[in-house]
Amino acid sequence: MPSFNAPLALLLAALLAMASTASADGPPITFSAGGSYNIFDDDREVDDDFGYFGAIEYRFTERWAGEFWLSDGEADGDNGFDVDTLRWHLDALYYLNPRGNLHPYLAAGGGQLEREWDVPNGNLDEVDTEANFGGGVHWYFTDNFSLRGDARYLFGFDDDTSDFTVSIGLSYRLGSPQPRRRAAEPAPEPAPEPEPAREPEPLDSDGDGVQDENDACPRTPAGRRVDARGCEPRFVRGESVQLKVNFAFDSARVDTNYLDDIRALADFMKRHPDVSTTIEAHTDSMGPEAYNLGLSQRRADAVIEVLTSRFGINASRLTAQGYGESQPIESNDTEAGRAANRRVVASIATEDRME
Repeated sequence: MPSFNAPLALLLAALLAMASTASADGPPITFSAGGSYNIFDDDREVDDDFGYFGAIEYRFTERWAGEFWLSDGEADGDNGFDVDTLRWHLDALYYLNPRGNLHPYLAAGGGQLEREWDVPNGNLDEVDTEANFGGGVHWYFTDNFSLRGDARYLFGFDDDTSDFTVSIGLSYRLGSPQPRRRAAEPAPEPAPEPEPAREPEPLDSDGDGVQDENDACPRTPAGRRVDARGCEPRFVRGESVQLKVNFAFDSARVDTNYLDDIRALADFMKRHPDVSTTIEAHTDSMGPEAYNLGLSQRRADAVIEVLTSRFGINASRLTAQGYGESQPIESNDTEAGRAANRRVVASIATEDRME
């Protein structure tokens, strides 16, 4: 089989390094492998052949990706000798619709075709520089796995040849969401408790609604509003605080620019130790619905992690709730609208009261 040259080996090593450092919140890395069928130009003097392929894709944005493709095959030459074929190319992929289960894409790039002829006196190598274009589609049957079909036209610059390659394979995407969650079934309503036996009416001498044994102000004038101790309360005006944190595309990492906003929420909760809140998280509509639901939950959990680990708020006072793409506040048809929808919000208020 033909061997890699040094630049190709370095390129493959760089792509593998990117894959090894990929995280669940970073741009997705996709591995593909399967079978290919090569239709060679008659001028190559090589019969069509079946082979195998492997590919590594790195998604830069929601629509653009780069991919390294490598295929290996063995064909019969017109002169009766066996021919080993090695084809590689580096391509740009553009996804027409990066959401739902079907992800169609267009592709174009360049690379080389190496042929090694097994002749009696040794091996004869031929290398041709190529350009290719075509497209394909991923069909996601789980959050991580997809079936991939691809077709390419390849033009050889050295011999002015036209080849075609079709392939089908299985792809695995790193950084996918957790498996689809089943909707929680509502808890059954508790059975009504039996009413306790009636006890004698407690004594309330001043008629303020507080029993004498608990009344710290036993001579309150009739008709006055009193607190739990039986005394006239003082008026306290309520306070409120709101939080909004936005996220980068496909990320659950909290930007340090929002730490002051999160600190303000933490300070409010420290001043009012009896209040709790729900951290609500959302996404834009890019990607599968189940993936976005898991991503929003990770965003809510990330903000709670900052509140508990950095600012010392007890986790029992916080609830994380991810809504995925179901509650947009702006249109998902524009980049600005999608950026606004990638958010985590929380709101707490204390009421005006007498104490």
